[in-house]
Amino acid sequence: MQCSPSALSTACLAVISSLGVLFSRAAVARSTTPTLVQGTAFGTGARVSTVTVPLTRPVAQGDLLVGWFGQYNAPEQVRVSDDVNGTWTRAPRAQTFLDDTGDIALYYRQNSGAAPGGMTITVSVSSTAFLQGTVADYSGVALAGALDQIASARVPDGTAVDTGATVAVDAGELVFAAVVTGTSPGSVTPGSSLGVPYTSRAQTSTGASYEEDITSSARGAQRGTATLASPSDWYAVCAVFHPLPATPPEPPSTPTGLEATSAASTRVALSWSPSSASVAGYTVHRDGSSIGTARPDTTTFVDEDVTPLTTYTYSVDAFDLVDDHSAPSAPLTVTTPAASPEFIQGAAASPATRLTSYTLALLEPVLAGDLLVGWFGQFNAPGQVHVSDNVNGPWTRSVSTTWSGTGDIALFYRDNSARAPSGLVITVSASASAYLQEAVADFRHVATAGALDQAVVARGAGTSASVGPTASVPAGELVVAAVLTGGQPGYAIPGSSQMVPYGLDVRNGSAASDLEDILSSAAGPQDGSLTLGTATSWFMVLATFHPAVTVSSTTSSTTTTTTATTTDPTTTTKHRQTTTTTSTTTTSTTATISCGDVNGDGVVNIADALLTAQYDVGPRTCGQAPFSHPEVCDVDRDGTCNVGDALMMAQCDVGLISCAFSCTPFSCP
Repeated sequence: MQCSPSALSTACLAVISSLGVLFSRAAVARSTTPTLVQGTAFGTGARVSTVTVPLTRPVAQGDLLVGWFGQYNAPEQVRVSDDVNGTWTRAPRAQTFLDDTGDIALYYRQNSGAAPGGMTITVSVSSTAFLQGTVADYSGVALAGALDQIASARVPDGTAVDTGATVAVDAGELVFAAVVTGTSPGSVTPGSSLGVPYTSRAQTSTGASYEEDITSSARGAQRGTATLASPSDWYAVCAVFHPLPATPPEPPSTPTGLEATSAASTRVALSWSPSSASVAGYTVHRDGSSIGTARPDTTTFVDEDVTPLTTYTYSVDAFDLVDDHSAPSAPLTVTTPAASPEFIQGAAASPATRLTSYTLALLEPVLAGDLLVGWFGQFNAPGQVHVSDNVNGPWTRSVSTTWSGTGDIALFYRDNSARAPSGLVITVSASASAYLQEAVADFRHVATAGALDQAVVARGAGTSASVGPTASVPAGELVVAAVLTGGQPGYAIPGSSQMVPYGLDVRNGSAASDLEDILSSAAGPQDGSLTLGTATSWFMVLATFHPAVTVSSTTSSTTTTTTATTTDPTTTTKHRQTTTTTSTTTTSTTATISCGDVNGDGVVNIADALLTAQYDVGPRTCGQAPFSHPEVCDVDRDGTCNVGDALMMAQCDVGLISCAFSCTPFSCP
């Protein structure tokens, strides 16, 4: 496949990363040896939306399917599935091509279903792109929690491929390495890791897609290495997988202490106490169905698929490498608030050339009252960076720093944005030609006046960027942290604050401009942190913002007695485990003003409807008693306060519709 030459060909990037320990090493003293069943490499050579990759030999129940997949020049993630198992799991440490377009990621499917006649893998994008990659099928790999460590890297115009080192692993693990290139190197020669040679498994005729493996690793940190026949931009991965234990491990204990550390209207954060014995990971359940897993060294999880004013019941169990599960934890009931800060959209960029101005487009509608906030920098020009948009004009400047004494980096925001039904365009500029860099986001349900509560900045160098703590803030605030880097780290992994994980909602392709957020803070001082793919100078900000309206969210847990059943992979013996866990009802934040209660008397009724209608037709002044709380009048969420909202309030009063409104913050014109 022929890809566009990189505009950043002078940059040399090596992304060296590691996951935490995924499994108690002592529990796998005896294991099977992973074995390659089949493998293939592919490349389309033309823009397509889909390519199918056949595995022609039988795939056995329990096999591991893994590959390194790339799409060039489409603004989305590559997708991978097969006709037996469905969608594959996307691993962390994905890359983009050097011009910050496309996507390259490791996907895998552990514990595959059986396919005696082989299977068909589908690689796709929703638009069109150049597709390329590799696929391999292995037996003898762990059935659950299989991925142990991963490292990835990208480098322009080179022949020596080296992913960098993973965290140290045990002897006897499967090491899978793969590379895709931007041009055609001709051929690829396998390398080695810790003195153990790789075996070449598949490559295209041009050498643009290649895979190799070591089926039984030496103990220690692993590297994916190879040599290209001619220079090319390359993108490589090294992934290490646990072998299948030859004897059943000790089943894990039941997790305890499940709680909600944050409950926003669109995001719930959970935490729990770790299990003991052979833990390969945790499964999180919502309303009786699995919604995701967490690694064994991670006892937090974020559910990003929730809706406002809805009650959910969560539980968590632990599993081992043979997919035996503990009993589930005591259930936790969480009711999301009617409204809380909400991420809407964002954009980030780091142009490689000097410019006097640069524009970023927010393509989705911006509602009246939205908060626009970003971290903006200009390198190597005198004076300050400037930020404005085509709807609101200049933004408010807050805390700032410099690029080690030159240029300018500052937090800019615009609270109570005007309505922009077709989106808006943000302009970043400097007094002279400069390198401009920015990450910006649009949030809803944030205070429309005096929104900014706390803001702090920090700068440093390395792979761990951090900022804070702030002064203590109440629960329910929006927390925004952003980083600009001097180099191109390749990827960034979000951190946490007060046991609430951040969501990385905005980043450019090279991860040089990143923005993460917590939509509803836990009470206390807030910190920001990001792990960068490779060491570089970094400049970070953290800001907290008041929510528009404080509304209720509740959590409670109950006392339950549960029984777990596990099955040995080599026998039909069943293990039963009974655990009784007692916990208490936990806290809730109480409503200050309910959506629709414009007169603030604690109930939504015909009086609120009348005040809203009077405001719409003119006799009533916005914000003056008894129309004291116009910020909660937009119950139909159309960006205005009018007779349509009044009608819904009246219908709620007489019982025609529910009074559990989720309002868009409204501000007086």
